Amino acid sequence: MSPIKPLLLEFLEQTHSTAKQGLVPTGIDGVHFFWSRETIEREPLVYEPGIIILGQGHKVGFLGDREFTYDSATCLVVGAPIPFECESHATPDEPLLGIRIELDLPLLYALVAKIGHQLHGEYGSISSPQSAVEPTPMSDEMSDAVARLLRCMKDPIDSAILGPALVTEVVYRVVRSEKGRVLYGLTQHNTQYASIANALARIHRDYRETLSVDDLARESAMSTSSFHRAFKSVTGDTPLQYLKKIRLDKAKGLLMHQNVQVNAAAYEVGYESPSQFSREFKRLFDISPSEVRPD
Repeated sequence: MSPIKPLLLEFLEQTHSTAKQGLVPTGIDGVHFFWSRETIEREPLVYEPGIIILGQGHKVGFLGDREFTYDSATCLVVGAPIPFECESHATPDEPLLGIRIELDLPLLYALVAKIGHQLHGEYGSISSPQSAVEPTPMSDEMSDAVARLLRCMKDPIDSAILGPALVTEVVYRVVRSEKGRVLYGLTQHNTQYASIANALARIHRDYRETLSVDDLARESAMSTSSFHRAFKSVTGDTPLQYLKKIRLDKAKGLLMHQNVQVNAAAYEVGYESPSQFSREFKRLFDISPSEVRPD
């Protein structure tokens, strides 16, 4: 049994929540606890950069033509915001339990600055683009670090004093892991992977605007064809597919959580045609925008 599982079960009990699904802060900046007491069918979502660690249950991700599973023996490393499809497997008796650690770029840069020479020797030059989402095995050292992080959450003072250092250790263990280059590569300038990561940040910031693939490629110091290939290697989508998914995901949040009118949501995320927005929303989420809004 994973050493993390009993600690997450204890955390779930302490929430005193009967909700089927939930996401709550832990008292440590950038770390959230989540659970699901039911299986969730395959659905589109967007994962922000970070590390997802499960103690019980498992998830299956679908990115382009890839399919991957992550569970208590495998954490998921996400180096850039990525829209993909995911299904979660859980039951009321064995809920899915996990934590999500947000990626802190200054922390990552500080780590690589200290050990970059050794990492360069391990990873070599990251000259070609790579996927920004990778499952990686949980080593004994990583599991131990996560367990200590969870234990410190029981005490607010421990969380405040020890929590940041333990988060740093978990990130360090991930950087040193089999797929650590997903994070390490973000710190290496003048590589296609880092250029695409910067382009993704631009899209997330300016998704409402009319973004040209040619302009994004020029800003990345790449030809349009090279940018297109590298972008798909990192995200599993073409630039225009990626932009569409980000806009639709943002619109879904407006409809669900702010009860915004459908036409207003379409214009807010950059669509000029509400009818086109509704068609593409239904195609992605298999539900109409009006059905997403609360009654």
